[in-house]
Amino acid sequence: MTDFSHLENYLEIDTEKYNRIDLLSLNHYIHQYVSHVPFENINVQNKQPIALNDASMLYKILQEHRGGFCYEQNRFFKNYLVGKGFNVDMISATINTGNGWAMAGSHMALKVRINQQDYLVDVGYADVPKEAMPLSNRQAVVTDINGYFRASYIDTQTIEMCKYKENGWQIQYQATDAPKNISDFEEGITYNQHNPSSIFVKKLIVSKATDHGRITLSNSHLTITDYGEKVKKPVTSDNYLAILDNYFGIDNVNILTFERS
Repeated sequence: MTDFSHLENYLEIDTEKYNRIDLLSLNHYIHQYVSHVPFENINVQNKQPIALNDASMLYKILQEHRGGFCYEQNRFFKNYLVGKGFNVDMISATINTGNGWAMAGSHMALKVRINQQDYLVDVGYADVPKEAMPLSNRQAVVTDINGYFRASYIDTQTIEMCKYKENGWQIQYQATDAPKNISDFEEGITYNQHNPSSIFVKKLIVSKATDHGRITLSNSHLTITDYGEKVKKPVTSDNYLAILDNYFGIDNVNILTFERS
């Protein structure tokens, strides 16, 4: 079993106060994780293998101060939660890109059960609340500094994760409530690492939650969201390494494909 003690120190997890199989502890683990570990696709941009085992993810987080995207982050976080005694399943989902649906089932999320209540958990998606989303037909709303979210069943097996925007509730993705193994995502992993049509191959994305909102780096802009207000700063080949260091704490990595827009 993986030793996560160094990870807990890095994430500043209070293991004395939060050490039970309950929602309070789960939300503390989620909050600390997403506040320290960015969503990013640097390995894909550099044509390097992604981290699909605990040792490689621990190295990325602890030594490189980095993160990853859904297959890396949610697989790893599942193992952390299981080590804490939680009942966790990986589930597949399909992203609503705003211009149609992404490759079917190519996103990985987590379902956690506590005291007969199911929760949607996702530390591998760039815009989610910093806590678990209760899964029910009552559509309970989770309030976060980055907005309002809800996750609910629309039938016996289909889950919708939504965010409230100016035009109302918008579907972020639909998930299927059926346990998956990492091997079930092989097609999506291959596509999102190598296919020129994949958003992760097309452009750089580095995004991390903050206490006041979120910071997101692309090939052209750094977007700082602070209490709902967005400020964009230009990113160039001359300043992006300093931005990675100053805003994300990533100080020892280069992005070989940075100049591709």
